[in-house]
Amino acid sequence: MNEINLIDETFDKNQAHNYHLSIQTSNNGLSFCLLDTISKKYIALRHYPFKAINSNQQLLNNVSERIKSDDILKLKFKSVSHMFVDNKNTLVPISSFDENKESEYFKFNHPLEPNSLVLSNSLIHLEANNVFNYPESLYSMLKEVFPAIKFSHHSSAFIENLIIDSAKWTQSKCYITINKTFLNIGIACNKKLEFYNTFNFKENSDIVYYILSVLDHFRLSPLLTEVFMSSSAENHDEMFDFINNYLNMIKFIRPTDKYTFSYIFDEFQLTRFSNLFNLALCE
Repeated sequence: MNEINLIDETFDKNQAHNYHLSIQTSNNGLSFCLLDTISKKYIALRHYPFKAINSNQQLLNNVSERIKSDDILKLKFKSVSHMFVDNKNTLVPISSFDENKESEYFKFNHPLEPNSLVLSNSLIHLEANNVFNYPESLYSMLKEVFPAIKFSHHSSAFIENLIIDSAKWTQSKCYITINKTFLNIGIACNKKLEFYNTFNFKENSDIVYYILSVLDHFRLSPLLTEVFMSSSAENHDEMFDFINNYLNMIKFIRPTDKYTFSYIFDEFQLTRFSNLFNLALCE
């Protein structure tokens, strides 16, 4: 994905105290958007792509460099949220959650990465906590720059938006977000999360296999079930064309209608950053 710089002319650095900043970090790049909390409108989006990232130190160096050089990120905001994008998280019901056992919950499903922390955030609409892995060096650097920052996992925004949308569904529908090497699949109906999991893939055929397997498990027809998709991958058009051979009702995940968007996004595929725009839902 190329560098993106969309800024509404109403943006005013002297009004930053009225803006919410949402940041997304992955091995593919750093992205952020600004929500004007007065008008409840998104007024800015920037994306900086990264070259191959092979370690947490390389990730830290890239993120730190961008934060230091970006004029907007130097401002003081009303609130700041950051989500980390990777393929490891664990959902724990609130009734069973103990914040002193976050590492135990995480290690039940995933190995704990060296020099990392285990964090969690509450999913209000799911009544669960999302437990995830976070590079310690990145955490420390972001806390220094944005002392009141709230940390999240990208799956939190994905799940919260899925459940909110499902409130008006009378039949189960499927949400899918495709990243560079893994995809998230969720199924929900009437505010109930019926399934969520993450799958690693190498080829487009792997993606189709996982989607069809999940639909088959829940006895959902690939021809009759609405499947909402989002992807930040560079070959997303080619990917969707391939998947479209197997699914009959593909739609795109849209950001929440709780907020509006500046006209600068009129020609932009909002679905490519749906989780980032939905991160404010986790506030």
